Amino acid sequence: MGTKRLSWKKIVAGILACLLLVCSAGAGAVYAVYKVGTGRINKGNDEDALKSANVSDAELVYDQDVVNLLLIGADKREQETAIGRSDSIMIGTIDLKNKTLKLTTLMRDMYIDIPEHGYNKFNAAYAYGGPKLTYETLANTFDVKLDGYIVVDMKVFRDVVDRIGGVEMELTEEEATYLQTAYQTSSHGETEVHAGMNTLTGYQALAYSRIRQDITGDFGRTDRQRKVIMSIYDKVMDLSIGELTDLVFDALSEVTTDLDEAHITSLLTSVVSMGKMEIEQHRIPLEETYDTGRADNGMWVIYPDYDVNKQALQYFMFGIGEAPEGTESFNQGNEHFITYEAPEKLEGGSTY
Repeated sequence: MGTKRLSWKKIVAGILACLLLVCSAGAGAVYAVYKVGTGRINKGNDEDALKSANVSDAELVYDQDVVNLLLIGADKREQETAIGRSDSIMIGTIDLKNKTLKLTTLMRDMYIDIPEHGYNKFNAAYAYGGPKLTYETLANTFDVKLDGYIVVDMKVFRDVVDRIGGVEMELTEEEATYLQTAYQTSSHGETEVHAGMNTLTGYQALAYSRIRQDITGDFGRTDRQRKVIMSIYDKVMDLSIGELTDLVFDALSEVTTDLDEAHITSLLTSVVSMGKMEIEQHRIPLEETYDTGRADNGMWVIYPDYDVNKQALQYFMFGIGEAPEGTESFNQGNEHFITYEAPEKLEGGSTY
């Protein structure tokens, strides 16, 4: 299946999810996080979203020793009141039986059947119905059971990056030029980057991780999000237990989740008992298992082979069945960037 291992990882989509669940340096940190976080978790309006989801038509695969969390990075600005779409969607897996940690990226442009809404891009499910409808869409398509969710918005992402002093990131000439071009009207410093190694601020890291104007589109963006998370990991591992506890405390009040304090503490304790490890990484759809094109409404979408990718996801998460055919390709956007003679490609640049 071509699964690639990373130096572990925390959240995506956003970031804080695995920070809450994977980042503790010892049992003392687990207790400290629980003590300082009690009563501080933002339950939001979807506390029972997954429990009340309509997945009766799905043949859900489940293992009581494998915990799967829906991780959503929300595409929502501070001034907006609407829920926004999901900018990144991942599944964090804590396999207590085999003592492994896994992270699956789900491409947001997959053309998928959203219950009661018909076919649309996968990230539209969050805009239509939040974590509940996102889970229903996932469960009814891939037949996998999830155990909880965590939503992180753009502000939280930026705050975490700034809190740890920025992230180290090597930009290609094309990536730096894109940021300098697309963010000319921004006052947040996104243009103040150069080819080579940079220490990116929260705004710069967010802008970098949202680039999709290379020839691979959202696949290139997904690769950049992985790189940012790896860099965050490197910085977080240098924090003391006290600094880490403060960071997690702030995150608890900013992210939205259906997990309670006891559940978070239990997961933290389980992860700490495993010791430090690498995280296995996966992406759906696999290479060679999808087509791309225009849907009837004109939007560009990914058409996956859902049978093959359902098999791949269940194999990766639970170890059932056989490894399907198909490969995973990473870091594909950085060396195949769009040229600046195609200004229509720059229209996606956002200055927040």
